[in-house]
Amino acid sequence: MTKDLSEFDSEGVIRGVFSTQAKARIGFGATRKNTAQTVYMYVEEQEDGRFSIQPLNNHHIPTGEKQTITREELLEQYLPEPEVYTKRFLPAVRELEKTVARGERHFENNELFSAEYEFKNALRIDEENIRATFGLGLTYLERGEKDKGELVFKRLGHIEGAFEESHKHLFNEFGILLRKQGLLDQALMHYNRAFRLCKTDEHLLYNMGRVLHLKGRYKAGIWVVRRALQLNPEFPEGKELLDVLQAAADKPVSVEDLTFLG
Repeated sequence: MTKDLSEFDSEGVIRGVFSTQAKARIGFGATRKNTAQTVYMYVEEQEDGRFSIQPLNNHHIPTGEKQTITREELLEQYLPEPEVYTKRFLPAVRELEKTVARGERHFENNELFSAEYEFKNALRIDEENIRATFGLGLTYLERGEKDKGELVFKRLGHIEGAFEESHKHLFNEFGILLRKQGLLDQALMHYNRAFRLCKTDEHLLYNMGRVLHLKGRYKAGIWVVRRALQLNPEFPEGKELLDVLQAAADKPVSVEDLTFLG
């Protein structure tokens, strides 16, 4: 089976919605039979020439785990669906983006109940949306609702979508509010996840150092803040925190104290 993919070609990168047929069984006993169901996938060409594919949910939003296939597999097993892409996928994605953006604006304006409403609407459309999940968690923490904030925190650990460096500031912001609510272990875990996405942000390392100081882990805090100062030697807050940590510590840092960096 061959097909023209040029209609999905934008500046040399193929992206669009494709469909495939999945077998399913319906009914019970003597009435049970095999049937074929159409499954829609969002497809995007990668730098190495292969393609990432991700299923669309009932709202035509990509969700769930991404897989990688070759061009040959795409041509043999999938059909392009340009009408679904232009009339369903793109409008759904744009509306979702607008909903999340409204929630973020409400949050920035301290309109927390309106923010909660928009973030929840976004999650009804895409339950794995990272920005909406963070936004809802931040909203709960800003309102002082620790229990709800912790539930969202746990939810983040089960989201299958890949986190990217662009999500670093979300983990960092979540960590700051968790620290302010006294949830130090959770704050440190979020800083750690941000650190794995970007190891060259001195402000993130400084925030980690603050939590470690509050937890009484002065040696680990010294190591983290020194790393921040290596990145930016003229970081006044970092210098001040290092002095505080060194005054509190009574022995040099040990490797065992750095396990939080995973």
